[in-house]
Formats: sequence, C-alpha cells, structure tokens
Amino acid sequence: MDELIDRFYSQINNSINKVSKKLQKQEQELIEAQKHSWYKQVADSLLASNEINTRGLSQIKIINIHTREEETVSVNPRFDAPANARLYYKKAKKGARSEEINRKKVAATNDYLTRLNGFYQKLEKTNKDEIDKNKLMEMETELRALIPDNKSHLSDKKGRANSTTPPFRHFYTNGWDIYVGKSDSQNDQLSVRFAAPSDIWLHVAAHPGSHVLIRRPKGRPAVPENILKTAAQIAVWFSKAKHASFAEVNYTEARFVRKRRHAPAGEVIAERCKSIRVSPRSPQDIFKKPFME
Repeated sequence: MDELIDRFYSQINNSINKVSKKLQKQEQELIEAQKHSWYKQVADSLLASNEINTRGLSQIKIINIHTREEETVSVNPRFDAPANARLYYKKAKKGARSEEINRKKVAATNDYLTRLNGFYQKLEKTNKDEIDKNKLMEMETELRALIPDNKSHLSDKKGRANSTTPPFRHFYTNGWDIYVGKSDSQNDQLSVRFAAPSDIWLHVAAHPGSHVLIRRPKGRPAVPENILKTAAQIAVWFSKAKHASFAEVNYTEARFVRKRRHAPAGEVIAERCKSIRVSPRSPQDIFKKPFME
C-alpha cells in the first residue's frame, strides 16, 4: 500500500511540474498576444514619417503618434520603414486573433493545475493505515481521470492489470466521473458489480447500446442537469441510435438496476426510470481539454 501511495505522489508531482511549466509558457504567449494594439501603434508610427530609416539598424527611436511619446522599438535591419511596418501590422493581426484563444488556454490549464493540486492535498491528508483496496481503487481511478495516459499501478508483477482497475471508458467533467461499458460483459460488470447504489445508471430506450454510469459519492447532492445531459448524450453516441437526431435515454439510481437470473450478458432490469431526450454527441467533441494538447 505504502509503495503505491508513493507512486501516486511521484506521478502527481511530475504532472504538477509539467503543467506549471506549460502554464508559464501559455501566460507568456498571452502577454505577447495582448500587445497587438501596441504593435499597430508602432506600425502606424513607422508609416507616419518619411524620415525614418531602419535599414542596417536593429533598434530605432520613434514618436508614437497615438501617445505622443518617444519609444525604442526593434526593427529588421534588412527592411525599410514601410516593410517593417507591414511586419508589425502582421504581428498585430496575429495577436488580436490569438488573444482570446490564449486566454481560454490559460484558464483551462489553471483549472487543470487546481485539480492536480487538489489531488495532491488529498494524498497528504490520507491516513495510510485506513486505506483498503476499494479506497486505493477510487484514488487510482481519480488519478487516471486527471492523467489519462497514466498506466495502472494496480498490476501484478508481470504487468497485467489487476481486476480492481475499472476497464471501462472513463470521462471526467466538472468534478463528476462518467463510465461507459465497452461490451455486453462490461455492461454487466459496470451495472451490477461496479456501480454503487446511489450512482446514476443510464441506457438508451429501445436500442442496444452501452450502459453508462455517473459516479455519485455517498452524501453528494443530486447530479446536475448538465452532467445528466452529457452522460445521456454519450449513451446515445455509444448505441444503435447514434445516427438519429434525438433519442430517449432512461436513467435511474443504480440500486434499482438488477440482473435476471440466466439473462444474457448486457441484459438488465431497470426500475423507477425517468427519461431525458437528447441528441447524440461524440465524447471527443464534449471533452475538449486544451491543457492536454
């Protein structure tokens, strides 16, 4: 147990360091993009006077016609003033285009770093003496949601995955874990063995497809409507209704899902179901993560 926890520490530390460096680079790119207004001012000023000479020089002094202040700016010594002005206009246009994109990247990376730090703090507060196999599985599931490329630590000496590691498709959004079965046998495992009583189970009505599960930890409030809709859209995507414009998706608490004796793999009985009508949507479209690019 202690060895696995130490591996978790190592993995999360490496990720925090890597993402921190990425955030620093993105912040610098954002600062650069935010200079687009100034780049245009320099370009305008270079064109405003016929007396400015830039050939053979790497820096020159200009009067900014917008601020009326003298400034030192960098220029390309191979070009004259109009050509350098065009270079600045080009930088201004590129910066204006990329400012909003860079701002979203910084926000997404900041959010990701916050989640990584949150997991690290959870590790620090964990009493190793109180960790059992189920708790260890939950911790690894959360870690793999944060770091999708991370290989399972719960494996045997030959590197084979331990049966406690969930084999399902796994998505994470806004603090909620969503699991999707990949086959009939996995659907059984997901719905009957892996699901906790308070989890939310979903399946497309009247069409074959994957069973979907929203993990709801004990004591957590009801699943938000947007998370329920996202899980329902995924359920439609991984079903025979994938190409329909809309489909009905049944959902209920996992406590009301049971398997009939001798029933075929993937066939369960779900009671007290409600339904939601959604269109199919690809997980690749839903779970866009700029911080993972």
